[in-house]
Amino acid sequence: MIAAAQSNGSVVLAADTITMGAIEVGAEARLSRRITAEDIQAFAAFSGDRNPLHVDAEFARTTSFQRPVAHGMIVASLVSTLVGMHLPGAGALWTRQNFRWLLPVFAGDTVEVSLRVTHKSTGANTVTIEVKAVNQNGKQVMEGEGAVMLLERREVRKQPAISERVVLVTGASRGIGAAIALAFGKAGAAVAVNYLNNAGRAQQVCDQIQSVGGRAIAVKADVCDQAAVNAAANEAAGSFGKAVDVLVNNAGIEVVPKPFLAMSWQEIERSLDVGVRGAFHCCQTVLPGMVEGKSGRIVNIGSALTRNVPPAQWTAFVMAKAALASLTRSLAVEFGPHGVKVNMVSPGMTETESIAAIPERLRKVQAMQTPLRRLATPEDIAGAVLFLCSEAGEFITGTEVPVCGGAVV
Repeated sequence: MIAAAQSNGSVVLAADTITMGAIEVGAEARLSRRITAEDIQAFAAFSGDRNPLHVDAEFARTTSFQRPVAHGMIVASLVSTLVGMHLPGAGALWTRQNFRWLLPVFAGDTVEVSLRVTHKSTGANTVTIEVKAVNQNGKQVMEGEGAVMLLERREVRKQPAISERVVLVTGASRGIGAAIALAFGKAGAAVAVNYLNNAGRAQQVCDQIQSVGGRAIAVKADVCDQAAVNAAANEAAGSFGKAVDVLVNNAGIEVVPKPFLAMSWQEIERSLDVGVRGAFHCCQTVLPGMVEGKSGRIVNIGSALTRNVPPAQWTAFVMAKAALASLTRSLAVEFGPHGVKVNMVSPGMTETESIAAIPERLRKVQAMQTPLRRLATPEDIAGAVLFLCSEAGEFITGTEVPVCGGAVV
């Protein structure tokens, strides 16, 4: 039960607001208020209801009541006070009422209004209430019932700025991965630069980040090894004092075009292992912390080739990137309610060492077929990744951003 006591004509609350989750059928709230002549005059001024029965004492004496009668809605307004302040409380909306006034209320009367919950609908977020009002003599002056809705509050949780993030970039010792790591470092994030074999190049990326005032460490891990990924994430958390809350799955193998009939399943499997299994391991490692913190960003590096006509003999590469796109969408759906955004950035052909085996003529043809008449640079890709992980990307998830100069439109 919730009660409100009278003190010098003002209401003193005796309990805190009840939330919908705490409301049960039978819950009650009461409010006592002395009605004054000033209340009647103030209501008449506000509402424009200057019926002489309410505001003209001489007229009232000519009626059977002998004195001015308080407006019925003054008593009803106490129901509104109970609904908005006590039961259900702050944020409640009175949506329906059916009142019957049984006796008049006069200036100087003390009225006690009580509510009782008779029905609760959790799905509709509404309660049905029974209303009674009695005067100082215990006589019932009003009765009825109504419906109340408790409105849901829209709360947008403020997400950490990039400068407050810990970022793990896989395959970050060179090419696109290195450019992404450097972009995050310049933006103030703490960056874990993942590598597999080339510790020297990974350290060079860290040195570049540190030279512009950023924070970075090199972490060795084969993304195909779950234990190694766990160790790398723990190392990053230990160094920066916070768990990884941005993951960029960039690790992959170099493209080696090969006719399909000349390929072995092991070659397909190797591409899937690094590009998809590796992303799977990394996501499983960092997602629990992101869910706990209700914040996180995952960006998978795909390929615009999965959205257009792929080059001949690139089967293993295209298969892996297509599977990664499916993983992206699935994770976005499952973890969106937990505040985690999962997206994919899909580069077109990009000027990195990974396309060294592609003939120069093919690269030039690809550039000329692009509306912007050039291939992408690693910095182009890094800019898109940074955007998705910034405040500007707060309401983007489950999407694929082709960074290909218009090759895919």
